[in-house]
Amino acid sequence: MGVSKKKSGEIRGDLIPGLPEELAIECLVRVPFEFHSSMNSVCRSWKCVISSRSFIKERISFGKAESLLCLVQPLTSPPSPVMIDGGEMSEKKKVEEEGESQMTQQPRVTGTPLYGLSVYNATLDTWHRVAIPERIPLFCECVAIQDAGKVLLIGGWDPETLQPVRDVFVLDFFAGEGSGRRWRRGKPMSAARSFFACASVGSTKVYVAGGHDDQKNALRSAEVYDVEKDEWSTIPPMTEGRDECHGFSMATDFGFCVLSGYGTETQGQFRSDGEIYDPITNSWSTIENVWPFPDLSPRGRTAAAAAESAGDFRGGRLWCFIDSERQSQPRWEIEDDSMKWKVVMETIRLPVTTMTSVFAGSLSGQAVAMIGGGGEESGTMMMKSTAEKNGGKWSHVNTPSGFSSLPFSCSSIYV
Repeated sequence: MGVSKKKSGEIRGDLIPGLPEELAIECLVRVPFEFHSSMNSVCRSWKCVISSRSFIKERISFGKAESLLCLVQPLTSPPSPVMIDGGEMSEKKKVEEEGESQMTQQPRVTGTPLYGLSVYNATLDTWHRVAIPERIPLFCECVAIQDAGKVLLIGGWDPETLQPVRDVFVLDFFAGEGSGRRWRRGKPMSAARSFFACASVGSTKVYVAGGHDDQKNALRSAEVYDVEKDEWSTIPPMTEGRDECHGFSMATDFGFCVLSGYGTETQGQFRSDGEIYDPITNSWSTIENVWPFPDLSPRGRTAAAAAESAGDFRGGRLWCFIDSERQSQPRWEIEDDSMKWKVVMETIRLPVTTMTSVFAGSLSGQAVAMIGGGGEESGTMMMKSTAEKNGGKWSHVNTPSGFSSLPFSCSSIYV
């Protein structure tokens, strides 16, 4: 047993009177997560057990952990027109042009959509929204660190000025009382950025790279955040500036890959290459021909594949979500120029043929897709098991209307 009162000098007495410790732990791990906050007030022994990191590992080993999908999404449809300092601007023009108009005067913008953090509990098939004490940035990145039990919201745009921000918000799921509801501000990034690559690597760190600044210049800079120390450290910049890129962790040696993106002068023309940061050598290498879609952003179209034994594999396995009409290889493998890392990409066909937008990801080893646009599937979420032969079939997920808007970012965590 990973949780033991003998290993923790803070726990005194029987967890459950009359029961052996291992049996008592087995009882506690079966209690649904929504009651964990109340369990903390039962006694000091229970609080010590439930607040320990090993407790979630026990829940996972017993098959009792709950799988949560956290999504940053608009709370309501954005209003139109949008009022700016007494003038009018359409919602479409707002996103495309306001960044330029507010470079010098930074006007306050009213009517921008409110963003919130929605949580889908795939184990219980329930939805809820996490209360946040202040407005979170538009287009912030959502990233989970499983071992630390935390979900972070990083960067994005100030909802009033539409300027990139350095903000970091931390939600702790293993904090005992108030777990899954208690927010704190983390130390801000050294540089304001949005639409950047971001991924958790290892048990405590989050890497960020690229994106764009307040002048819409594609960034080369990169940094790493230690969530336990609440510290940021800069790392060497990438070779290329990459806006609207996508980040993911590598299977071994804590590597970090930045996929595609575009430069300042080539907006909307997505690069076919990527760059991989190696923390051992503190350097970047290039991986060519890994993204074959120059007209398609990798954001919301790629996700970490279901975990499998790494063995001697050094790199990352990804799902690439494409619509049924797009031509593509079913699978491809690419090595970087250092010959150390490999990226394996496997295509997954989306469940609809026509749409204007989609956001896809992964949850508990399954593919998940939120459908946007005007089709009959619009505003619904669907999941697909990839463990079945021939990839399985897509199935609908109960999606209440208040949670049906297309997310900007998402991450998953077991609790």
